Amino acid sequence: MPNLNECYRTLELRVGASLEEVNEAYKDLVFIWHPDRIPQSRERLQQKAIVKLQDLNKARDYLQSYLQRRQNLRSARRPAQKAAAAGQARSASSPAPAKTTRRTAPPRTTQKPKERQSQAAQKFRQRTKATQPPPRSVPNPKTQKAAPPQSKPPQPPVATDSAAKRAAKRWRTGRAAEPAKTAPAATKSTSRPLTPDHSGVDWHGADLQERDFSGRNLSQANLANVNLKDAFMHKVNLAGANLTNANLTRANLLQANLTQANLQGANLTAADLSGADLRGADFTGANMGIGKKVMVKLTGANLSGAIMPNGTIHT
Repeated sequence: MPNLNECYRTLELRVGASLEEVNEAYKDLVFIWHPDRIPQSRERLQQKAIVKLQDLNKARDYLQSYLQRRQNLRSARRPAQKAAAAGQARSASSPAPAKTTRRTAPPRTTQKPKERQSQAAQKFRQRTKATQPPPRSVPNPKTQKAAPPQSKPPQPPVATDSAAKRAAKRWRTGRAAEPAKTAPAATKSTSRPLTPDHSGVDWHGADLQERDFSGRNLSQANLANVNLKDAFMHKVNLAGANLTNANLTRANLLQANLTQANLQGANLTAADLSGADLRGADFTGANMGIGKKVMVKLTGANLSGAIMPNGTIHT
């Protein structure tokens, strides 16, 4: 099976040339190397032209099949991407419902504030007068003779507490009599917060090194040129995501969903893709190792229909 880069070199094209450029280059080279243009007497040159024409045909057929396949994959992804972008635009353009606060009118009173204060002050003064003891008369030492100490009657105890102090005492004793209220034990919430949905998000060129996206939904997201080095992406949903030229060095993509994902030119050195779903993923030009040694862990991964770095389709 021919190699993708060798086919481009055979047609004297750069890697990644379009289908139109492939057809034009093929026509130009066939015009030069067609055996009918070489005289019959030049047998060695004719044989060389036949071999050259066979190589050109193989390269043209392989590149046409590969580019048509890639165009079909892109056209299949576009409706889902447009639907996600339209849904995001509708959610951004819809205005949030305005919050209305209902004010409660204060209760109406027929009395004026000054009248209420004066009535309360009168009631307080009446209560304090009723509870206070009568004033003591102070004897005059000049007009009253000193009585012998034996004949001095015992005096009753004088109430020195004011009405405010007695009210405070009653309040304290009443509070002490009440049973102590025990605060209910705080219940720990065992429910885990919902995983945020990042489907269709545009993080082009963002630095997300060593971030944790395990279990997140990043389907149809734009992650081109993103730095995801050493990122933890266990069971992440990257279906249809754009990961072109992304840095996924040592990224943990265990059991991740990468169906129909675009990983062209991505750096996957030492990444863990064990158990990942890679059906229909495009790895064209991706770096998956050093030289011919594959440095990506693909234990149990599903590669059905995936386009490998050399352009071949895994079956």
